[in-house]
Amino acid sequence: MRGSSIVLFILLSFTKLCAQDLDNGQIPFYAEPYYNYKPLRINIGKYSEQLKTNDTTQLLDLANKIKADINNVSIETLYVLSLRLYDLGKKDESFYWFHTAKTRARIFVEALDPEKIRGIGSEAFELKHLFTAFNQIVGSYINAYGFNDVEKAASTMEIIKTEIKNIKFYTSVYKKTKFLSDTKLEEIKTKKEKDIEESINYFRANKDEIKKKRIEAGIQDKY
Repeated sequence: MRGSSIVLFILLSFTKLCAQDLDNGQIPFYAEPYYNYKPLRINIGKYSEQLKTNDTTQLLDLANKIKADINNVSIETLYVLSLRLYDLGKKDESFYWFHTAKTRARIFVEALDPEKIRGIGSEAFELKHLFTAFNQIVGSYINAYGFNDVEKAASTMEIIKTEIKNIKFYTSVYKKTKFLSDTKLEEIKTKKEKDIEESINYFRANKDEIKKKRIEAGIQDKY
C-alpha cells in the first residue's frame, strides 16, 4: 500500500467500519468459534482463560509472558490480546499488539505454500479468513484510536518493524499448515520491513493532513 492509498485506507476503513459505536467501550466483534465479545467467549487454545480476565494488571502480565515466547504463540492469540487490552482501556498497548498480530499474519499468509492451502475446513484457509476479519473489523476501531496521535502511531510501528527480524515459522503452532522455504520467509520479512518503513515515512510527512481528514470525518478523538 503506497502513497495516498495509505491515507485513503485509514479514512475509508474508519468511516465505513466505525459507523457502529462501541458497546460500553467494547469492540463488538464476533468470530465464532474463536471469539464472541458478549457474552465473552474465547476459544483460541492456550491462554483462552487468562485472556478473559478483567484485571488490567493480570492482562499486562500475560502480555509480557506472551512476548517472551511469541514465536510459540498463535497469531489469533495476539489479536485477541489486542482486543482485550482495548476493551479494558489499555489502548496504546492494544495498538501495539494489534499491529504486531497484523504484521505476523501478513507474513504468515505470504509464507503459506499456495499448493497446500486447500479450501474450507483446512487450517490455512480458515486462518486466512479469520485474520482478514480481525484486520478489517477490529482494526478499524483500534486504528481509529491509534491515529489520534500520528507520531505516536509511527513510533509504535517503528518498534514493530525492528521486531520482524525475530519472526520464525509457526510450525510448532500450526502443525497442519505447510509453508514455503526458510529463504522465502526471509525475503517476505525483508519486504514487510520496507513496507512498514514506507508507511511510517508517509504518516510523518502527512500527519497534519491525516489529522485534518480525521476531524472532517468526525473520528478524531472519538475512539
